[in-house]
Amino acid sequence: MAMFRSLRNAIYSVYCIRDQFPKYMSELLSEEEALGALFAVRFRYVIGFALIASAIANISNIETIWGYLVNFIGITVYFINTFIHLHILKQKNNKWKSRYDYISLLIDNLLITITILNWYWIKGNGNPNFLVKTPLLIYYLLPLSLCLFQYRFSLVVFSFVCFLLSYYSFIAAALHDPDAVVSLDWTSYVLGDEIILLDALVSKPVIYLILVFAISYGIFRSLRMLLKFAASETQKTTLSRYFSPDLVSEIVSDPEVIGRGKRQQVTVLFSDIRGFTQFSELLDPEELSIFLTEFRRRMVRVIFQNKGSLDKFIGDAVMVTFGTPLPSEVPGEDTKNAVNAAKAMLDELRLWNEERKAQGQVEIKIGIGIHSGEVFCGSIGSEERMEYTVIGDTVNTASRIESACKQIGSPLLISEVVWNEIGCPEAWKKYEDVLLPGREQKIHLYAYQNL
Repeated sequence: MAMFRSLRNAIYSVYCIRDQFPKYMSELLSEEEALGALFAVRFRYVIGFALIASAIANISNIETIWGYLVNFIGITVYFINTFIHLHILKQKNNKWKSRYDYISLLIDNLLITITILNWYWIKGNGNPNFLVKTPLLIYYLLPLSLCLFQYRFSLVVFSFVCFLLSYYSFIAAALHDPDAVVSLDWTSYVLGDEIILLDALVSKPVIYLILVFAISYGIFRSLRMLLKFAASETQKTTLSRYFSPDLVSEIVSDPEVIGRGKRQQVTVLFSDIRGFTQFSELLDPEELSIFLTEFRRRMVRVIFQNKGSLDKFIGDAVMVTFGTPLPSEVPGEDTKNAVNAAKAMLDELRLWNEERKAQGQVEIKIGIGIHSGEVFCGSIGSEERMEYTVIGDTVNTASRIESACKQIGSPLLISEVVWNEIGCPEAWKKYEDVLLPGREQKIHLYAYQNL
């Protein structure tokens, strides 16, 4: 019972995979199905010409007018059905689009059945075993193969059911006829007029069933790959808003890297627009939105160029981390990236201010504070809303250093820890024993001079 339940669950998961698709993907899939149906119908013309060639090649075996009529009328009906199907598919919002797929499959299978019966009447010599042993049975694969062009399991199953009905009808007719000869001799079965009943009942249907499963699983794999690809692209799109492109690929390959919390060394950068409250009062909400969008776009671009990760926007403030979620293997590289990002932000702001001045707009000033130290980083929040962020004293200190830019009068301040990690360069002016807001211990800060 457990084995049958597992098989049932596997079949259910294959045939119900479309239920996992979000609405927008279902709509895209429906469009692809329509294109697949259109291509399949056009491909039917290729099959039709192959059938004409086959019919012409076998003209010498047709000895009656009835045989000619059935053969070529059948091909004519095939082309008429193809033309009607193509005409329906080309029309927009035609309710017969999906329905006619089944009608077309039914007509194809009926035409194959009628063709087999025709050749039985022409060349069967009254032996009904001809119906079971005729090589024309392979033609039932044609409508089945056309289902590959569409992502619909129901078409595959419907085509298989049509085959089973025809095939077992042939076997029933053969067994009902007293002239039918049942044997166990394989030579007589292959080369003679006899039939091995068990092989006839099982072999061909099983082979067709295997093909049905293979086609269905091929469709399933394509849909599952599409679903995974879409999920991956959605994840990349979401992550690309917060992490640099270099980090996105690594995170996607190991999603747990942002799920598990851990302590690690991180460099934190805070940036804030000076006098933003007064500035925003002069703008209406739409203008303010446009301003913030442009400011964030420019800042985030240079941050990502220097391998920074956007932690969050806090109004006009920007919090950025370096070394998250994966720290650099080179000691001090994350801190150097943070300082380079800060310089690039100021350069980008200077270029933007030149554009703003040319347009008669006011100049924008920002303050940037950087600190490095141990933090806890990971996904934090409730089940309803999780956020990847860093917390700890290092974050608070970086925020206070940014605030100190106002009292020192410098747009870029770094802590002594950061200064040491970037190699103690001389282009920085030291401010000793600075008391940061909300802190009891004084620290040394460094202001960048080449501005």
